[in-house]
Amino acid sequence: MPLDYFIAIDGGGTKTDTVLFDETGHILYRDVTTGCNALDIGRDQVKQLLLETIYRVSSRIECEITSIFGGIAGNCHSHGALYQFLRPRVAARSFAICDDTYSVISSVLGHRDGCGLVAGTGSSLFVRAGSKGCIHIGGWGYLIDTGGSGYDLGRDAIYMALRSVDGRGRKTVLNHLLEKELGCRVEDAISGIYAGGRPYIASLAHNVFEGRRMGDSVCGEIFDRGVQHLSELVETASQYYSGEYPVVLGGGLFSAYPEYVEALQRQVPAQARLLTTNMPVVYGAAVEALWSAGYPASEAFQRQFLLDYQNCEA
Repeated sequence: MPLDYFIAIDGGGTKTDTVLFDETGHILYRDVTTGCNALDIGRDQVKQLLLETIYRVSSRIECEITSIFGGIAGNCHSHGALYQFLRPRVAARSFAICDDTYSVISSVLGHRDGCGLVAGTGSSLFVRAGSKGCIHIGGWGYLIDTGGSGYDLGRDAIYMALRSVDGRGRKTVLNHLLEKELGCRVEDAISGIYAGGRPYIASLAHNVFEGRRMGDSVCGEIFDRGVQHLSELVETASQYYSGEYPVVLGGGLFSAYPEYVEALQRQVPAQARLLTTNMPVVYGAAVEALWSAGYPASEAFQRQFLLDYQNCEA
C-alpha cells in the first residue's frame, strides 16, 4: 500500500525550515531558506517565498502531497491572506497556515490544549483552549510589541551603550562587548546596524546575557525587563484556563539561556507549568500535518522523525 506524504513548515524571522516526510516519520528532504516574517520582508515576498519553497520541496516526489501545515511567524492576521493566495496554487489534499507558536505547542503537547511562548528573534504567546479556540497574545511586531525577544534585548543593548557614550547613561560593559563583536565603536556601527535590520540586532542579544553574568547592572536591568514582558504574556493566558495550564517554551533564547527560563519561572502564576523542549519547532508542524489527515503522532513516528532530522542537520 503506498505511503502518504506530508510537508511541514516552520517559518520564523531568521529562517524557514521545511521538511518532506512520510507517515512513518521518515524525512525524505529538508529545505532551509531565509526567514518569512511578513513584518520583516512584506506579505508579498512571504507569499512568493512559501510558494517557491513548497514547489521546490514537493518536486522531490512524484505523488500527491496528503497534507501541508505551515507555522508562520508574524502578525497572525496576515495568515488568512497567505492561505487565500497559496491554497489554489498548492496541490495537497489538506492545507493550513497558522502562527508558528501553534507548532511550538504541538511539538510537545501534540494536538492537546496549552500555550506556546516564543522568545527568539521576536516574541509572542499563543493559547489553544478547546471551545474557546485559539488566541494570540502579544507579538504585534517589532515596531510595536516584541518584549523579551532577541530583537528587544539586542536593541536595548545598543541603546544603553550609546547612552553611555553620549553621557546620558552610566558606564556599562556593553560598550566593550559590542565593540569586540562589531569590530568598531558602537557609535561608528550605526549604519551597519540599520542595514542589518531586525535579525542582525537580535543576534546581538547574547551580549546582555554575557554582561549580566559579569555582574553588569545595566545588563541585569535589560534582562529583568525582558522577563517581565514574557511573564505578562503567560499571566494573561491564565484567564483561559480554570486550573493548571502548560506553557511550552520555544525559541533560541530559552534553549540557549536557562537563566532566562529560571527567572521567568519565578514570576509567572503558580498554575502556569513551564515546559522546556529540545524538539525542533518543525516537528510540531509535522504533528499538525499528520493530525489533519487523521494520523496520530506515535512514539515510533517521533523517534524516526527526530533521527532523520538530526541526520539532516549533521
